[in-house]
Amino acid sequence: MGNIRFRGFYTHTLDDRKRLAIPSQFRNVLKHESEGRVILTPGYDREIAVYPLKIWEEIEDKELLSLSMDYLKSRRYRRHFTFGVKEDRLDAQGRILLPDFLLDHARIAKEVVIVGEINYIELWSPETYETFSKEIEKFYSEDAESIEELRRRKHENTSS
Repeated sequence: MGNIRFRGFYTHTLDDRKRLAIPSQFRNVLKHESEGRVILTPGYDREIAVYPLKIWEEIEDKELLSLSMDYLKSRRYRRHFTFGVKEDRLDAQGRILLPDFLLDHARIAKEVVIVGEINYIELWSPETYETFSKEIEKFYSEDAESIEELRRRKHENTSS
């Protein structure tokens, strides 16, 4: 697989048919990596996650299919994605169609904040994005310390 890198922040507007124009930088990556084919799923934080098909298939193989369906928590986690998944392809103008169930999940009405998350894209309502931006800023130092501690523990365990 190539170097998938979605970087940047954009604001676009849904058209009357609930189609969203993907920024050209992201569109180029999607065309190169997955021939414009994408998977849309509900995100963890009231956003819509948009994955290139190749990346999504890796997630299915490595994460979702590895879960035992014998456990309720595994089934719920897997179904969070599978119940809300939609496959799409960029149209000739580089747009994707956002279904109502995902728009409702993300509380998106008209304006959409589009954020590159390195190997996938997130779509946010401006209000939810603003709320999470403040939370990220508020907890950044604390989160950075916790993550560094986890990295150290992981390194110690792999060095043993």
